[in-house]
Amino acid sequence: MTDKDKELEKELTEDTGSETPEAMPEAKPEPHKKKKKPSLEDKIEEIESELQNIKDKYLRTLAEMENLKKRMAEETKRDRKYASMNLADKLIDQLEIFDQALNIKTEDKNFQNFLIGFKMIKDMIYQSLESEGVKLIETKTGDQFNPNLEHAIDTKYIEESPLDTILEVVKKGYMYKDRLLRPALVVINIKPATDEESKNKNLENIDANVA
Repeated sequence: MTDKDKELEKELTEDTGSETPEAMPEAKPEPHKKKKKPSLEDKIEEIESELQNIKDKYLRTLAEMENLKKRMAEETKRDRKYASMNLADKLIDQLEIFDQALNIKTEDKNFQNFLIGFKMIKDMIYQSLESEGVKLIETKTGDQFNPNLEHAIDTKYIEESPLDTILEVVKKGYMYKDRLLRPALVVINIKPATDEESKNKNLENIDANVA
């Protein structure tokens, strides 16, 4: 191989030789942002807010407990006040049956004495009920009908008597303290409706239903 050939081979080697690539710079990780630490004032404000919430809950719970206590006291007082109401209602039934038996007419002197003794017993029982709050409703014939104290079980019409007045007391009524124990059962004076009035009333009901 001549010197000229050696030089040509050297040039070809240099032209086709691999070049070493430059090293790529490595990406540097971004530094983490540091969280801002809460200041002392922030911590104090947070604690005060929590304390205020706790205080509000405590006061609300205390108010609810006071209201519950008052309601329970009122219910207990009411239960005590009307504790004997059911018993009084049952005893009234028995006394009325007793009273009907005492109204029997007889000429037998011995039987009359028995009736007098039984009447004394009945009066003593009723006095005991009165001491517990039972009171007879003073319902008389001729009085104006009071739906709050009386219950009409029948109607009649007497032209000479005022309308809506009591014609007959079928059964006595009683109060228990400030409550109605049982209404008086009465018959009241009501004028029967004429055919024309009944017709007009039916027409009014039809119009009301259509409307």
